[in-house]
Amino acid sequence: MEREETQKGKDEIKIPEGFSRFQWALAGFCLPILLWPLAILISPNLGKNSQLSELQINAMSIFLWIYPFVLGIIARILFKLEQRKPTVAKRLLVASAVIFYVILFYVATIGFSG
Repeated sequence: MEREETQKGKDEIKIPEGFSRFQWALAGFCLPILLWPLAILISPNLGKNSQLSELQINAMSIFLWIYPFVLGIIARILFKLEQRKPTVAKRLLVASAVIFYVILFYVATIGFSG
């Protein structure tokens, strides 16, 4: 009977009790996904900007449609990477956030300024 109890204790999986700072940062990185319905709603307005070429309109519309999927995939990769190489994952998270917000700023300022 004692043996069953000790073996049972060894087989139990330890569940984390809270979120790490990296996991909170990753959640913050994914927050723009909540704005995806708004992005879909405003993407047709890109075509009304006469200063944009057809290529720019298409690229910006594609960005507004697929960015949640890209953010989700990047977040998953970074989550897995953080378990093995936390320093690299933190740097890539910062770089990914900067790249995303630069592209978003470009789309917002150039795409909707017409």
